[in-house]
Amino acid sequence: MDKYVCDICGSKETYVKDYKHEYTVKNKKITITSKNRFCSKCNNLVYDAYLDNITLKEIFREYSKSIGITKEDIINLRHRYNLTQEQFSKIIGCAKKTLISYEKGTSIPNDIYLVTIKTLLDNPEVLEYMIESNKDRYAEKEYEIINQRISESYKNNNSLFSKEKENEPTEYNGFTELSYDKIKNMILILSKNGLLKTKLLKEMFYIDFISYKERGCSITGLEYAKCPYGPVPDEFDKIINTFVKEKSIKYEVEYSELGYEYHNINSLEKNNNKVFDEKELEIINRVKEFFKNFNTKKIVEFSHEEKAFKETEMFKLIDYSYAFDIDRI
Repeated sequence: MDKYVCDICGSKETYVKDYKHEYTVKNKKITITSKNRFCSKCNNLVYDAYLDNITLKEIFREYSKSIGITKEDIINLRHRYNLTQEQFSKIIGCAKKTLISYEKGTSIPNDIYLVTIKTLLDNPEVLEYMIESNKDRYAEKEYEIINQRISESYKNNNSLFSKEKENEPTEYNGFTELSYDKIKNMILILSKNGLLKTKLLKEMFYIDFISYKERGCSITGLEYAKCPYGPVPDEFDKIINTFVKEKSIKYEVEYSELGYEYHNINSLEKNNNKVFDEKELEIINRVKEFFKNFNTKKIVEFSHEEKAFKETEMFKLIDYSYAFDIDRI
């Protein structure tokens, strides 16, 4: 049987050229240019298993890039915690062969797995919560091995609070040494009655910057960076994860029927006000009270109006000198 035959005219004479394709994948229009085989007589597309497979992979790759998740992201996420494909597939709730197809780039995660994987990429601290909430998926020995591997991966990563971390006072930390106790107790105060993570991070920004404006130094010594949803503490995932592991706070992710994510944080232990002086406590409570009736959308929009946000490049650290432009609180 001849390898390449035109379905229209039956010709066996073919050639290969670049061809522009437009596909719709999960309501997203994907345009790519790839090599395809054509009939030399009628110019009809001719089936070529090798080239068509490359085209399919390229479509998947472009779609993955458009949603912010590539096969490399999935592989790196799994390797980060030293997990096997079988272990990781159980954590996210899919079959091992399905995960393999994602990592090879031969298929696209469905909406449920897309949300799960994106959540883990954006919020690594959720991994432990997912394991605990789906504990019945694992045999007892397997559960112990998974937790051991994750614990070892944390040890191999530098902690935000490690003594080795450079902590020289600069204009990006409010000329203040990083304080584990003040970060922890600030979060405990702000999350006493529960709040969403995005709101928590904005309130922390305002507390530290107002402290710098009024006292010449920040409270926590944290650096803040400009992100799409406003200023946030740099390495905030490590901060949240540290206190989740210590069981100081509870971190839960909920999903609405429309697919929105809600990252809830609640304190699990009583805060220690003695780590703050009187003025620091006053600023914390003032900011908390000011934003009391703000929802996430409103506080994000509020922070976007600050000069600190407008004049800082995306994902760059914010200079504390912008604190003197904050005048609405």
